[in-house]
Amino acid sequence: MKTKLKMYSLGLTLLILLGFGFISYVVWDNNRVVVDKVTLSHAELPESFDGYKILQITDLHEKTFGPEQKKLVNLIKKQEYDLVLFTGDYIIDGSGHLKPLEDLLGGMPKDKEMYYIPGHTDVNNSITSLVAGNRFFDLFAKYGVKPLYPGQKITINGESIWLKTNPYVGINEIVDGSPSQQMIDAKKAFDQLYNNASDPFTIEVSHQPTEIDHENDLLHDYRTTTLGETDEEWIDWHLSINGFTHGGQYYLPIIGPLYAPGYGFFPGKVNVRGVHTVNGHTQYVSPGLGASGPSFARFRLFNTPSVGLITLKKA
Repeated sequence: MKTKLKMYSLGLTLLILLGFGFISYVVWDNNRVVVDKVTLSHAELPESFDGYKILQITDLHEKTFGPEQKKLVNLIKKQEYDLVLFTGDYIIDGSGHLKPLEDLLGGMPKDKEMYYIPGHTDVNNSITSLVAGNRFFDLFAKYGVKPLYPGQKITINGESIWLKTNPYVGINEIVDGSPSQQMIDAKKAFDQLYNNASDPFTIEVSHQPTEIDHENDLLHDYRTTTLGETDEEWIDWHLSINGFTHGGQYYLPIIGPLYAPGYGFFPGKVNVRGVHTVNGHTQYVSPGLGASGPSFARFRLFNTPSVGLITLKKA
């Protein structure tokens, strides 16, 4: 009897220690940050951009990494890059506070071009966050970060790449039939430049990925009816840089993403995490920094917070 009781006590103690160790690991892992270094290759990349580096920061969700984001800022300062892209979901929900984002922006080096786009939790992909007077626009502008809508031409040695937002940005205003005049004018001006360019090398910059292996039915209907685009325009880019999915917020070794926002359980990796190429189009989905969901589930599992460091390479 004593032996059984002793074995039971030992087993219970071991179980408690394992549970404590697991929880301690999850807490530790959620509060560190790493660099996700990837290479996006394409044969048509202009020579001047071979080796060009883009730092992607996405899905902060009000997450903090030390006082005034020092841990995150110090990591960023150690990296070499040419341009910064902030790709949405800076807060937890529409009423979220901006201090974690402002601490990050305040610590960022100011010697590189920086651009931002909105995400779902910010203003639900609304163009309003890209207009003066909106709290996101005003905060980003304070630290020299420009809105990326509908796109931006980047030129080196007379050669250019084009950064373009995807159709999710501004979708609410267009569906409601109430796009702002500023939105209309900006899109017209950019489209004129873009359409007059000779074989523009295009990088789509989006919060929610444009699916690379199939087109979302709702987005297809929106594009072809509301925007009047053709089926052939589904993927009109060479490379794509995305966030939104958290790389599968809960991730299991060997199995892969267990759950990803917007994609549900066991979504696979395509459109959710990492680099994938389909029919000559290459997509990168960054795991990002924060987590979403109800407070008790707002953590990452075996999915260390990260910033993306993307190197462009001519194949």
